[in-house]
Amino acid sequence: MRTVKKELISDELKPFVCSIIKEYREKFNYSLEDLARAINYKKNRQTLHKYETGSLNIPYDILFDIAEVFNIDSSVFENIPMTKREKELFEKKLIRSYVHTMSGNRNMTARGERIINTYKNASYEPTSKQCELSIKMLDDSMAPVYLKGDRLFFSKKDNYNNGDDVVLAVKGNILSARRLYKSQKAIILQAMNPKYQTIVVNVFSDDMILGKVEVMCRNIR
Repeated sequence: MRTVKKELISDELKPFVCSIIKEYREKFNYSLEDLARAINYKKNRQTLHKYETGSLNIPYDILFDIAEVFNIDSSVFENIPMTKREKELFEKKLIRSYVHTMSGNRNMTARGERIINTYKNASYEPTSKQCELSIKMLDDSMAPVYLKGDRLFFSKKDNYNNGDDVVLAVKGNILSARRLYKSQKAIILQAMNPKYQTIVVNVFSDDMILGKVEVMCRNIR
């Protein structure tokens, strides 16, 4: 059965995707036959060769299967130049396909899936049963505690205490972290970097907070 066009990587994205597939296949010293076996022969080595050389457009689901085999981080795809429309489609496919095929995530809760579908810098990368969701810091609002590019793992609590670093929405479809302080008159959600606005709210619900930061991961270069 022929794959419908909307399920295929576009001609514009094809050269970048082909390069990524070849780079990681060679990095892990996989032959095309090895790769076909790794994805349970959903495609044979001849078809994979056509994807890699660009003579065929690769389906999103096969791309994300390959991404799982080589543990390709989603940030690799962020470096691909895309139009706004392509980016929206790619992120939609990434959420529904790649996220659901990552190891262990078949146990993702409905709440976790809803957060991932809502906030573009959220992802499912469980470090424990209590800590399944994470965000990538897209700014330096919490520097020097958390830096831009750090990944923060968080979990929902029944209540939050003074001094907790919590995850919340700070602008359209973006999550960030703030330090929580409660008083009788207001709730203060403080940015550590003085360049950023501290959020003060008079009416507050714990539903405004998506979780408490439990673990921080930073790539050292």
